[in-house]
Formats: sequence, structure tokens, C-alpha cells
Amino acid sequence: MNSDGMFHIDESGHLLAMRPAPYEAEEVLQELLATHPDLLAGGQMTPDAPRRWLLIRREAGVPDRDGGGGRWSLDHLFVDQDGIPTVVEVKRASDSRIRREVVGQMLDYAANGVLYWPVPGLQALFEQTQREYGRDPQEMIAQLCEDDAVTVETFFAKVGDNLRAGKIRMVFVADAVPDHLRRIVEFLNEQMNPAEVLAVEIKQYVAESHGWRTLAPTVYGRTAATSAKSAVARPSLSELRANADEDVRTLWTLLERWADEEGRLLSHTAAGVIVSGRNDLRIAQLYPKNRALCINLDPFRGRGDTELAEACLATLRTMTGKTLTPAYPFFPAPDAVAKWDEVVKILDQLATA
Repeated sequence: MNSDGMFHIDESGHLLAMRPAPYEAEEVLQELLATHPDLLAGGQMTPDAPRRWLLIRREAGVPDRDGGGGRWSLDHLFVDQDGIPTVVEVKRASDSRIRREVVGQMLDYAANGVLYWPVPGLQALFEQTQREYGRDPQEMIAQLCEDDAVTVETFFAKVGDNLRAGKIRMVFVADAVPDHLRRIVEFLNEQMNPAEVLAVEIKQYVAESHGWRTLAPTVYGRTAATSAKSAVARPSLSELRANADEDVRTLWTLLERWADEEGRLLSHTAAGVIVSGRNDLRIAQLYPKNRALCINLDPFRGRGDTELAEACLATLRTMTGKTLTPAYPFFPAPDAVAKWDEVVKILDQLATA
């Protein structure tokens, strides 16, 4: 029997050859990943700090505009222990779409997801998924982070920061990764930063006479250049600011001035500036790449301050021609600069509520 180099030694010492076998259907491999994310081989991706994952959702929708519905549907959306979203597309080698179409699909998902995925929506999908599997979302987050102090809310705030910074992982999964896809993945992974592109080949071996099945994942895309990429310093805050357009830089200065006058401290992530109110509740974030000030209204609705949230939203909508979503409206930086006095009133209300 052709074993392709995979053997099993049973308790009596007999050597049993296992043969490679295709998956019965793409759905079979998709379900295996959903229930066993470790098949993504996180130890091969980052040996010094193996990746661990939780499933946010299968068939997660990807919008192509603020507040839009899911224009596309990806196979899996996972998140790792550092809050890095991991987008997974599954194709069998026999599927002709693995040649070119799947690469374009993946780039569409990533390019639009980092801009338009609503973080509260992702958190809600995660909680729904975990409950459908009979798990407590908070317990799963604590296990993933190995820290009982990490809450679902604080974890997904980090997920949002990673998204807006473009820190996302794209993973192609197949039973056999063709050479052309491997070359594309290696090229993209070397060129993209901080985004990461990888392929995982999950071969299936069977011994039909014994009813045994073995799965063997292999990660492709980590060349010498990409392995060193993690050691490259990410843009500093000064570089992020210097590379922003004039409206963003002006808004950044106005926020600092307001915080100084109000005796508040601004914090920062790789994605931008965080504005906090009482009890360190995030009230807004300035995202230079998005050229917008994101106003966090949904947390106030969640704690019963619906009237305040609706009043702020109504005021914001009178100050811009852009359509604003009700939960976390992205208010354009040029409008925020032009209507700064009105923006300050909203920030003051949220900061003291």
C-alpha cells in the first residue's frame, strides 16, 4: 500500500501503512477546523509563542461600507490570544478556484474587514457561537488569554485596535497546497506588514481496515524574511502622526489640548489615540488610517444611558454628510476639525456621564 511516508505502530508492534485520502467534501474540513482550531498549527506559525484560537463565527459576513451588511461570507473567522483576527478560507486542491480566485477573495475580505467590521458585532457573534457550542464566552476568553482578569469586552477592544491597525492574519487552508499558491503566499507575507499571510496544508491519512484517521498540518509562507518580520519595529506614534493627513494631525492636537485642559490622559495603541472617560471607559478613538474619530455610543446604551447616546448621535448626524452607524459612528476627521466646538460638547458629556 502506498503510505506516502505515514505509518502507525500498533500495541503489538506491527507497522501499519496509512494512505493519503482526500476529504469527502470541503464541508468536512471546514467542520474539523471549526471544532479543532489547533489544526491551524499555531506552533509552526510562531514557535516561540504558539498561536491559540477561538472561533468567532463560521460564514461570517464581511461588509464593504460603514453599517453595510455582509457583502461576502468567509469560511471562518477566528481570533488568537493577542486579539489578532484570523481569516480562514478552505478549498480542496481539486477545486479550480484555489488557483487564483481564492486569493482575490481573501484580499477583499481583509481589506474591507479591517475598515468596516463592527467590533460590537464581532463580539456578539463570538458570544453566540460559544453559547451554541455550550461554552461560557467569558470562561473561553480567560482560558485563551490564560488570565482570568481579561473580560470579553476588554479583549474585543483589543481586537478592534488590531483591526484598525491592519493587524490581521489571512490563512488559506487546503488538503494540498499547490506550488503556485505557496509562492503567492510567501510573496504576500514578505511584502505585507503588519498583516500576515499563510497557507496550511492539512493532509488526511487513513487505515481503512482499522477505521483510523490521522491529520497532519503543515504551515507554508514563513520564509527567512517573514520570520524576521516580527522583529521589525512597527511605526512609532510620531511616525503614525507624521504620515497622517493634515486634518488628522490637527484633530490629534485638538484632542491633546482638550485632554490637557480637562485633566485627562490620552492613551495610545498601534491604531491611534484612545479617549477615556470615567472608570477608564473608552468614549472615542482617533484612527489615523480611517481619517475618523470613532465615537463609542453603544456602551452607554448598554448601561442604560440610551437618551444620552441617541442625543449625541442626532447631533453628530447634523454635523456631517456621511452616513453614521448608531453603535460606533466613525465621524470624519475634516468634519471634526471644522465642528470642533460641537465635538467637544459631546466628548464632555460622554466623559462625565
